[in-house]
Amino acid sequence: MLQLDLHVHTQYSYDGTCSVEKAVEVAKEKGLNGIAITDHDSISGHREAKKISNSGFLVIPGVEVSSAHGHIVGLGITEPIPKGLPAAETVELIRAQGGIAIAAHPFAPGRHPELVYKARFDAIECLNSRAILLSNPLAQRFARKNGLVMVAGSDAHRCDDVGMAYTLVDCELNLEAVLEKIRQGGTSIAGRTLPLPDFMWRVLQKALQRRHER
Repeated sequence: MLQLDLHVHTQYSYDGTCSVEKAVEVAKEKGLNGIAITDHDSISGHREAKKISNSGFLVIPGVEVSSAHGHIVGLGITEPIPKGLPAAETVELIRAQGGIAIAAHPFAPGRHPELVYKARFDAIECLNSRAILLSNPLAQRFARKNGLVMVAGSDAHRCDDVGMAYTLVDCELNLEAVLEKIRQGGTSIAGRTLPLPDFMWRVLQKALQRRHER
């Protein structure tokens, strides 16, 4: 059974602090079989990861697209996807590259729960380590009610958070097999969320950083 963190940010995200090399290193230390590099509207992280990946660890090319209706994770993506497009169009562009489209943390506070109604997604992110309170249970309930595939990812923006949540798939360790298994619904989710005090401290740190940069 493979353990894959399907939502990892690196320093190529405007709010990421972890290098690609360190993200891979931490994932290996935690016993994961692979990660998806899903930087905000950028595929630069995966291009770097290709240089350091090996046959015993899978780095999935991905992106977290800022659509007009919320964030969408695309896996299996090797070309940029424009941001700001309607969710349905974003999903079609992801699939045109042979990728799969995932509604990212749709019920997290301050996000866009209407996202899940704007397009037909391949999967819903039902366990996100940074999604607090009822965010994950609401996503899981929605997925079960509508017969949708569940996936999980840490949404790590710091190295220590890589692997906090992950998706389990029973298949060979290669990109095509993993994507097909997700499409078929052969997934389960595992992991945990950040403790609320840690989450609030990181929100405060980010706010102070943005204020300092002005």
